[in-house]
Amino acid sequence: MSVYQNFFRPILFQLDPELAHDSVHKLLHVMRPLQGLWPHSPSPAGLTVNLAGSILANPVGLAAGFDKNARLLPYFQALGFGYAEVGSLTARPSGGNPKPRLFRLPADQALINYMGLNGDGAKVVAKRLTLEHSSVPLGINIARTNDSSLHGQAAVDDIVFSFRAVKEIKAAYVAINVSCPNTAEGRLESTRELDEILNQVAEINTNKLPIFVKISPDSPADFLKAVAASGTKYGVTGYVCGNTSTSRSSLKTSPARVAKIGPGGLSGSPIKQLALKQCQMLFELKEPSQQIIGCGGIANGKDALDFIKAGASAVQIYTALVYRGPFAARDINIELQQCLQQEGLTLSQAVGSSRNFSFTG
Repeated sequence: MSVYQNFFRPILFQLDPELAHDSVHKLLHVMRPLQGLWPHSPSPAGLTVNLAGSILANPVGLAAGFDKNARLLPYFQALGFGYAEVGSLTARPSGGNPKPRLFRLPADQALINYMGLNGDGAKVVAKRLTLEHSSVPLGINIARTNDSSLHGQAAVDDIVFSFRAVKEIKAAYVAINVSCPNTAEGRLESTRELDEILNQVAEINTNKLPIFVKISPDSPADFLKAVAASGTKYGVTGYVCGNTSTSRSSLKTSPARVAKIGPGGLSGSPIKQLALKQCQMLFELKEPSQQIIGCGGIANGKDALDFIKAGASAVQIYTALVYRGPFAARDINIELQQCLQQEGLTLSQAVGSSRNFSFTG
């Protein structure tokens, strides 16, 4: 086991999860002058990937939610990431849901997140993104403000406002999050709203930023079909499969503990199969030119390869950082390279190579 798992994790796990998360952020800033001494090595050979026109040193990215306010931009490369997705950004700043709102499930290597899209707001974060350079290609995730009164055109206007705030930034892509189970509204599953959002974004996207749509792994098959149809109609670049889940099935954590925690999005190993199935479905439904970013339960190199073989061009992690430590991305890349070598595949050959799945939903 690593130094993190033997020494640092037991200390952090004595703290409230959100306090531990904030402490790690502060520690990174304190250690910035020593960044050159961090145990970082170049990405393993053979893992370069073209994602939406951006060349990534490796396919392992940071999922949205870890750096909501774009304060960790200088550190991503040193931590081993090939790219990172900041946000979710919302039109209005928000303090999020009442605390406690982040919970660990160690028996399941999982988290439950009911943060509620807390953040500084799209305009503030957009300004920050123009002032500080990211060490890796950057995705920007935008979502509807956590306000139960936002429906219909108001919800559309809210997300489009956030896109206007970031559309001049030289980002690798913008992800439109239509799935957030840690807010009062849950998923945005009105295909009419999604159509209007994509329509308006396409009209004002003068810099031709690549657009991804982020979808819940809980989404039913008919919604996936509708999303794929909208994505084709409005020329989206691809999809992020998926987000956290409202499912609580097959957990090792006691039902009483889970019930006490209450609502929120489940992430980590228990949702891998849900997210993987969604990735397989979207791979069958999408246009050949569109790409998929796999996200959900990726804890090691084999998990990453499973998503890539299911159709993902790149993957993202979040919960793995909590359980494996800050250099999880570096270690997963090493493991991924070993898995590819064992199967005699290049990274490009692996994408979509598992074709034993047939979408019939």
